[in-house]
Amino acid sequence: MKLASFIASQARRKRSRRWKAAALLLGLAVYGLLIPLALVYTSLYIDSTLDIKLPLQPLNTALAIPLLAAGLLFMLWSAWAQWSIGKGSPVPIAPTQKLVVTGPYRYCRNPMLLGTALYYLSLALFTSSPTGAMLTALIAALLALYVKLVEEKELELRFGEEYLRYKKTTPFLIPSMKPGKHSVKTQQSSKPPANQAASRSSYAT
Repeated sequence: MKLASFIASQARRKRSRRWKAAALLLGLAVYGLLIPLALVYTSLYIDSTLDIKLPLQPLNTALAIPLLAAGLLFMLWSAWAQWSIGKGSPVPIAPTQKLVVTGPYRYCRNPMLLGTALYYLSLALFTSSPTGAMLTALIAALLALYVKLVEEKELELRFGEEYLRYKKTTPFLIPSMKPGKHSVKTQQSSKPPANQAASRSSYAT
C-alpha cells in the first residue's frame, strides 16, 4: 500500500511535457529493447549449457510472427493512448492524468502487459528457446502480481468508484471482443474525485 500511495503521489506532481516524453521513451527502451536483449542472451546461454531446444521448426517461427506483430501492436497502441489521451506515460514517475479506457483499454485493462508477454514469447519462439518461454511466463506472472498488488490499489486510490466500475466491466488481461459501453461513457462523461488526480501508470496499461 505504501508503494501504491507513493505512485499516486507522483500523479499529483506537475510534470512537463518533456519529462513525460523522456519517461515514455525510457519505458519503451527498457521493456522494448533492454529486457528483451537480456532475455534472449540469458535464454540462449542456458539452452546452450543444458543442450536443449524447442522442436517443431519452422512452425515456431510461423507462430512467432503473428505473436510479434500483436505484441508490438498492443505495446505501441497502449503507449500512444496513454500519451495522446491520458497526457502521460506508462512509467510511474510520469503517470497519465486521465483514466484511459478507450483504444486498447476498451478490450482489457492491461494491454501493455499483454503486448509485452506476446512480444517476449515471440522472441522465445524465434530462437527456439524453452528457457526463453519459461522466463517469459515468469516475467508475465511477476508483472501481473505487481499490477494486482500495487497498481490496482493505486488506481483505486485516485479514481475511486470510476475505476471500480471500469474494473468490473473490463477483463484483466484476455481481451474481450465485445467491450462494454461503460468504457466509452466513462471516458466521455465521468470525472475523478475532486481530491484525486486521475491517471493510469505503468502496467495497468
